[in-house]
Amino acid sequence: MTSNPDWRVHVLCAQWCGVCRDYSAFVEQQQRQSPAQWVWVDIEAQSDMLGDLDIENFPTLLITQGDELRFLGTVTPQPEVAERLLQSLLDGNRYPLSDAGDLAPVIAALKPL
Repeated sequence: MTSNPDWRVHVLCAQWCGVCRDYSAFVEQQQRQSPAQWVWVDIEAQSDMLGDLDIENFPTLLITQGDELRFLGTVTPQPEVAERLLQSLLDGNRYPLSDAGDLAPVIAALKPL
């Protein structure tokens, strides 16, 4: 699989969440195998990076290509859902990003992770 460092999948979760803890093994696997960079973001421990971004359900994925937001939303915790979503984006599909607001500061804050 060809690595594409411009693509990043930020998995917005919380340590106290059982679904998130279960999902973390999948994220660790993707960190080794995916063409995109996968980054675990604990919304409580790293809340200063998220600004006013309100995360209501888990797991929430924030997917970027460079500085551009490509997806922000909750996905079901089955690994194949996230894999299909990412592959669809890598293949050039684009999805409407309603109510995303200005996430440029959040995307910039998450880059060092």
